[in-house]
Amino acid sequence: MNKEELLRRLEERLARGEISEGTYLGIQARYDAMPELPPMPQAPSPPEPPTPPEPPMSPEAPRHAQHAGHPFREGDLERMIEDSIEGAMQQVATGLEAAFSNKEEVRLRMDQVNRRVQEAMSKIGPRIEEGGRTCVIRGSGTVAGGQHFEEFKCAGSGVVTGDLLADEAHISGACVIQGRCEGKEFHASGRAEIAKDVKVQEFHVSGKASVGGDIRAQEVHISGSAKIGGGIEAQEVEFQGSASVGGAVKAQDFTSRGQFAIGGGIEAEDIDIRLAGTSKTTSIKGEDIEIRRGERRGELIVDSIEGEQVYVEATHAGVVRGESVRLGPYSSVQTVEADELEVHETATFKERRPRAHG
Repeated sequence: MNKEELLRRLEERLARGEISEGTYLGIQARYDAMPELPPMPQAPSPPEPPTPPEPPMSPEAPRHAQHAGHPFREGDLERMIEDSIEGAMQQVATGLEAAFSNKEEVRLRMDQVNRRVQEAMSKIGPRIEEGGRTCVIRGSGTVAGGQHFEEFKCAGSGVVTGDLLADEAHISGACVIQGRCEGKEFHASGRAEIAKDVKVQEFHVSGKASVGGDIRAQEVHISGSAKIGGGIEAQEVEFQGSASVGGAVKAQDFTSRGQFAIGGGIEAEDIDIRLAGTSKTTSIKGEDIEIRRGERRGELIVDSIEGEQVYVEATHAGVVRGESVRLGPYSSVQTVEADELEVHETATFKERRPRAHG
């Protein structure tokens, strides 16, 4: 089966959900990396030897990978690649022996072809280069955790069996990190799964990410989708997409232009929220707090809000406290504790109490 036919069948099976996206990308990367063999000189074809009977194929043979309705099994892909290369090398050897009577010339040509194959295969799967400073995964591969890299890249389907320690980490494919993640910058434009804590200077997600523990960083920017099992502590936190946080979010500046669910509340000096969809949290505490409906409108459900200067829209709260409180359009509050209070005609509150000082 040629490359185009194989990829066409794989695309059909990917669409039916019979194989994963990582498997498809891994096979595609392997075939793209295989070199074009040099053209062979024309020579009279030697007499064909008798064809030996084909040995029986094992149940794990690569034919299962091409049979409709059967997904790839563990190890099938590697065997298929190895068998393909072995068959191609045998054909090359036969052609060279037919074309050249000089055995030394045949050997030199075969060495040249073998070097090209090895160079291409070295680009597939995990590759550690530049004296161990850089790790690159293309196709699919597994890397042992605990190693320190200046740069880590995963452009295919990868697994880090332990902690990822990298000054810069870039995930554009799919990567599972079975431990914690430490470094300077972490970027996920693909899909990243981190089992434990993250400690970096910058944490950026434009794809999809999940973190089993806490995030400690200077900057946290989420423009895709993220699920954080623990909490977030950072100087600056910005949500542009969708974020789910099990713990608390603590920062100097908190900005949201997306949708969030935060189990432990928000605490920051400056809080600027533009609602998109329904967002929920237990509490919001800061100095300057501004909550407005975004272009897609939306609403916020929160138990309590406490600050100095507080403005809210489309917010459903139990208690709002502040020196100056303004209830904007479509807000609904049970109790307001404020020195100064302004209420929009579409906003409501049930009780006003004096603000407790000290």
